[in-house]
Amino acid sequence: MTILISGFGRILRGGSLALVLAASAAGAEDLIKFNGVTAQGGPTAQMFPIFVAQEMGFYTEEGLDVTLNYSKGSSDAARQLAAGNVDWGIFSAAATMQAVQRGFPLKSIMQIYYPDTFDIVVPKDSPVQTMADMKGKTIGVSDLAGGEVPMVRASIVESGLAEGADVKMVIAGEGDPTTIRSFEEDRIQAYAGAKRDLLLIPAQGIETRSITPATIATFPGDALSVRLETYEADPELLVKFTRATLKGWAWGMKHPDETFELLKTKYASASLGDNPVAGPFWELVQTYYTAPESVTQHGTFLPAGWETYMSYLQLGEGEQKALAGPVDLGAMLTDDIVVKAWDGLDLSGL
Repeated sequence: MTILISGFGRILRGGSLALVLAASAAGAEDLIKFNGVTAQGGPTAQMFPIFVAQEMGFYTEEGLDVTLNYSKGSSDAARQLAAGNVDWGIFSAAATMQAVQRGFPLKSIMQIYYPDTFDIVVPKDSPVQTMADMKGKTIGVSDLAGGEVPMVRASIVESGLAEGADVKMVIAGEGDPTTIRSFEEDRIQAYAGAKRDLLLIPAQGIETRSITPATIATFPGDALSVRLETYEADPELLVKFTRATLKGWAWGMKHPDETFELLKTKYASASLGDNPVAGPFWELVQTYYTAPESVTQHGTFLPAGWETYMSYLQLGEGEQKALAGPVDLGAMLTDDIVVKAWDGLDLSGL
């Protein structure tokens, strides 16, 4: 499924509908196609900077025709980018490092989510207070190849436990009735998954609290990556794309109510619409896009978090070891595109 850029959009702003003309100096035939993929399986509020930039014509202003495609998760999205099926991709830090270690030269040019988007929770009245208390117990996950699994394995190791011998992982739905039944039947004592899915659990009658170790909670979220050849061949194209995306982020954060309405009615209506947790999910998404105070230019990286994550990915044995060894983060991460995109960027009029 794709979302195509449109010349006109309807934005609910100030209580009235206004037609927004996508300004463009060039005709549509002159736009450069720039196709991307996300780890998301379909339209979701998590991609709001892309949607807003499309709706407001920010990409068109930069001479770009942007298409967003969806995938089966971070590993799939990384494979699509590495294979040359798309020009850019937004997926997890773990999948990025794994792809680079397998010999695919990717360049991460922008931090999209600052915190990791996964968490481990237990029922609020559970005797389990920390991950260390999970010895002899079972954690439910959405899939044994899911994006939460590297974080869960790191949490197990951080707590002095061993996967298999001390803690087991089983598939237990995606915050849906399967997850609820797994808790009620004591098949699982904790559940790990995307924070958006975790919002569904209290809505079905089980209040929860997080037991993710503090160190693990500092892992970085998804990043925007391109192939090295793209980065070297046309960095100015990447600056244009990043600048428009930053404007989409800034507009969405400045006008949260209007953006939520746009997402519900147009871009992510299937996942939001009448969803009872749509409001809390939108509030959660905004925290993904809120950088720590140490970040002076939104979109730049915090390499220390990546270093920490990389060290944990190398722990364990066999399939538990997500990385066989370190990757060169200095070569993989770069802030130069974001810094150039910010140069002279005026967001005051948004």
